[in-house]
Amino acid sequence: MLWRITPPGGGPDSYLFGTMHVRDLRAFTWLELAQAHLAQCDVFATEFDFNEIDHQVLQEALRLPEGQTLDTLLKPGVWKNLDRYTRKKLGLTAETFRHQHPMSVSTALTAAFLMDEAPQSLDETLWNHARLLGKQTAGVETFADQLLTLRTITLEQHLKSLTWLLKNFNRQKKRLKKMMAWYVAGDMQPLYKAAKKDAKGMRKVMIYRRNKRMTQRFEEMAATHALFCAVGAGHLPGGKGMLSLLRKKGFAVKPLVSSEL
Repeated sequence: MLWRITPPGGGPDSYLFGTMHVRDLRAFTWLELAQAHLAQCDVFATEFDFNEIDHQVLQEALRLPEGQTLDTLLKPGVWKNLDRYTRKKLGLTAETFRHQHPMSVSTALTAAFLMDEAPQSLDETLWNHARLLGKQTAGVETFADQLLTLRTITLEQHLKSLTWLLKNFNRQKKRLKKMMAWYVAGDMQPLYKAAKKDAKGMRKVMIYRRNKRMTQRFEEMAATHALFCAVGAGHLPGGKGMLSLLRKKGFAVKPLVSSEL
């Protein structure tokens, strides 16, 4: 999950680290290795700098447009399933999520499949560690970029994704268990395939377009600084992944293992 990235023609080494945006301690398997190499860098970048979060804007973005509610947008059977699973997994009724954007609901239900053991997600833990070390922080996207991605995907697509989750709830739970095992083992290819499958008709917006943007920003920062960049593990592999895009730009890309601590 950790790769050394050397600029064309030499220069300071940078690092690209694949994370999972979760608080499940199994995902923290790579934390010690990541922290050791983060300490060698000048700049730490996540997908977006947590300093940029506008909580009011985010809260508004994760609500449905005025006059729309989930109970009318979802089919009655799907709404009934939503109420069953939110009661079981979150201790809340579906009514609590009536005005929430379907992506917000999907995220909450998916997170409930995993442990909530750490006080912060893996990304936030690394970001706070970088701040304690006095590192400059940045993002390979902006907060505005991420909101634009959310808005580019149609509401119908988000509803379709939530409907699929509610119809395949137990199946998705098993898939997430497998994905966590792949992450712990450092097995990127099945993780990448799972990420593509989850994105379905939204791959161009959610994965490929973002990979290009984040690679471009990585290249700009790594040209002048030793950079440690942490993004979701699904963005690293594949022909359109960040590792491949960096290679095409002339960077030397080498995986690191725990023995290199």
